[in-house]
Amino acid sequence: MGGFSTVTPSAQSATSVAQAVWSYTPRSLTDIQSLVNAIQNNDPGAVPDYSDFQYVPVPYYAGQASLTQVAAFIDNAIRNYGLVNPIANFITNNPYNLWTTNFVASLAANPYLTATSLNMLLSNVNMSANYAQFLLYYLAQNYYYNKWVETVTANAPSSITFSANATLSTNVLIAQSITIASGVTVTCGTYACLFVAQSFNNQGTVVAYGAPGGLPATSSTGNYGGTGGGGIVVIAVTAALGTLNVNGGTGANVVSVGGIGSGGTGAAGVFFIISGISTPMGGAGGYSTNGHLGVAGINGGGGGGGWSLYGGNGGNATVYSISSPNAMVTYILQGLSDWWLINVVGKTPSSTTPLTLIYGSGGGAGGADSYAAGGAGGGGGGEVIVYAFNILSGSVNAAGGGAGDAVYATNLQTAGGGGGGGGGLVFILYGATSGSVTANVAGGAGTTGSGGSAGLAGANGTAYIVAVTVNG
Repeated sequence: MGGFSTVTPSAQSATSVAQAVWSYTPRSLTDIQSLVNAIQNNDPGAVPDYSDFQYVPVPYYAGQASLTQVAAFIDNAIRNYGLVNPIANFITNNPYNLWTTNFVASLAANPYLTATSLNMLLSNVNMSANYAQFLLYYLAQNYYYNKWVETVTANAPSSITFSANATLSTNVLIAQSITIASGVTVTCGTYACLFVAQSFNNQGTVVAYGAPGGLPATSSTGNYGGTGGGGIVVIAVTAALGTLNVNGGTGANVVSVGGIGSGGTGAAGVFFIISGISTPMGGAGGYSTNGHLGVAGINGGGGGGGWSLYGGNGGNATVYSISSPNAMVTYILQGLSDWWLINVVGKTPSSTTPLTLIYGSGGGAGGADSYAAGGAGGGGGGEVIVYAFNILSGSVNAAGGGAGDAVYATNLQTAGGGGGGGGGLVFILYGATSGSVTANVAGGAGTTGSGGSAGLAGANGTAYIVAVTVNG
């Protein structure tokens, strides 16, 4: 099996190396034909020496075996012959420049290399973090979304079922099947939660809460800004969405006058949008007698002015624009790839893509003095992003929150009404079919002032349902 010192792969194409390896005189023609026959017959046990597995790409380069035959052969060797260690080592170290990145990436995408085998390769100690990331990114960037899902979930729990109300303590939940029973509510314990499954079967409700609303002048005033809606991401092959709820919270009504101070600003949310789609504005708060109000934010509603004091501004969300629906799915999968490698596999690539953590902005609190208190702004609706090859049905709620009421103690003072939260964003991206999916992205209503002007309604959000390219 020796005699390869005269080959200089760095200066040769893969085909040239194949020809050199196959024609080098000291090599046994019997061994060469045995490897070719083993690949053609998908019989790893017929390889004369397991060290010859490093030459598996050569028959492909030489035109003696198809990529499908090689993929099926490697899959069999990994799953049934326990050869994941040496194959992962060949991929990482590329002996004789035979295991090129183009060859390995093509194998990863080939359906005859099963997701189970690819998962075993990525998880293997001999596979470097950067190479594992490269292969997952390759699947995402070339729209092999289903193969990506099947690979990441291959060693995950086979089934996670919620049969009673629960609150998640993690941003990411991965399983082969995720089921939420009818009548059950699953609450995201963080601003955003991401579900990854081959089958996502929600017959109940998933709820997420986003950025907090602004604080009032004093707690006794009670006119807290509404909480923004949270973020929900579903990545699946087949998805029954059930009810996904990221509505913005209602601005709190004034409990009493007496606190003195401007209302606090709502906290900012985070949105990912597709180029050409606008992020909705919240509604401005209403004027008090002296012309004070809370300014509308990106998504968060402004608080009403409390006679001589300003209402809090609505939260101004940070917005990231992505070029296309496919680019959105790809970006999300890249972030999930790195999360999975770090938190599940224990590999840390040299650079990473962050998770897509999306959520709505909080509403501004109303201003207040001893005689009047403005209405609180409504929280902005959150964001839902779904990719599934087949989407069966679902109801998605991402409406902006309504504003709170204003009050005054005497007819000499006035208070402005709160502004409504802007509607949220819903992206339903499917590969083959999308069943009946309804979405509510209405802006929240403003409230009438108490002697002062009314707060404005938040702008409506956007529900965007479109097919994306899926290659496998």
